[in-house]
Amino acid sequence: MKFFLWVGMILVALLIILPFTSVRIELLFKWENENDRGEVKIRALFGLVRLRFTLPQLDWAGIDRGLKVSLAEETNDTSPKKEIIGKKTIQRGKEMVRELLDQIDGLKEILRWFFSKVTCEKWVWITSVGTGDAAEAGFLTGIVWTLKSMLIGWISPYIRWQKAPELHVEPLFYREAVGMTFHSIIRFRLGHAILAIKRLYWDRNKRRNLKWQSIQSKA
Repeated sequence: MKFFLWVGMILVALLIILPFTSVRIELLFKWENENDRGEVKIRALFGLVRLRFTLPQLDWAGIDRGLKVSLAEETNDTSPKKEIIGKKTIQRGKEMVRELLDQIDGLKEILRWFFSKVTCEKWVWITSVGTGDAAEAGFLTGIVWTLKSMLIGWISPYIRWQKAPELHVEPLFYREAVGMTFHSIIRFRLGHAILAIKRLYWDRNKRRNLKWQSIQSKA
């Protein structure tokens, strides 16, 4: 009997502690001369849960053909499987996002609330760009700096920075190359993520009920 009592007490303690534990997500992506690699590491429950994912390789095939996504699979065939993300795929994605926004009335407010609970421990974004012409490289460097600054200015009010973001743009004056390194670490409490998911679920059901009541009133 004491054994089950202790098990019950441990489970209750875990349920109380879990919402206050942190989830840590680390993203690392490097791309240089059409060679890219990236990975995502997730750590939770005081390091007891560790997950690691490899990001698919992206190969730009032009405006008409879109992106080639190489997915490595653990099979006897070592060659990666490639899928095309073209205009139709992007259009389907837009329609899915639009439907989601229509179904969830308070999506923006919920996401704004959740991101206000997110802490960014590290944000390093290095870009190198060059066309072989010094003047063009300088011009492109200015554009990249502007875009990066605009992005940071847009997301800064919504998240908490543990350290100031590190932005670097390296002009390559005498050779043609493009490269990027991005390393970011964010963390948030599991309880905040659970609350955000619950709020999304409640808003979705509330909108469905209102829609159903509207249909019944018209019938």
